[in-house]
Amino acid sequence: MAAGSRTLLTDLPKGHEFPVTTFLLSRDHVARYLDAVEDTNAVYLDRGLAPPLAVAALALGSLLEVIELPAGTLHTGQEVEARAGVPLDAALSLAGRIAQRSERAGMVISVIEFDVTPERAAAPALSGRSTVLVAGAAS
Repeated sequence: MAAGSRTLLTDLPKGHEFPVTTFLLSRDHVARYLDAVEDTNAVYLDRGLAPPLAVAALALGSLLEVIELPAGTLHTGQEVEARAGVPLDAALSLAGRIAQRSERAGMVISVIEFDVTPERAAAPALSGRSTVLVAGAAS
């Protein structure tokens, strides 16, 4: 999706459901994630699984295909619940929504809830909540 067609996060109301997106969790992505966080333990790659935070990072990155974060946006909180291992090279889907939105002292605070589900799985393997604060955005 082109950058011009993304919607500003601050324009989305509580309850907004993002379109379900799909993406591939490649072995290369996980290796780059582990390198970036300086994790030299090969336990995940040796077992063919992705660390839960690598899955969350890729999922939230795919969300940026449909939303735009204004300059000055702060990611102020993250919760992740891993319910099952996610295999490397898995096709995943991301479902997300604006769970909370509030305006205080010129700031917009949004909480995005999301679920990541491997292809053909009956339930999400990972769920999370991201809290994002945008200063100077409240009307």
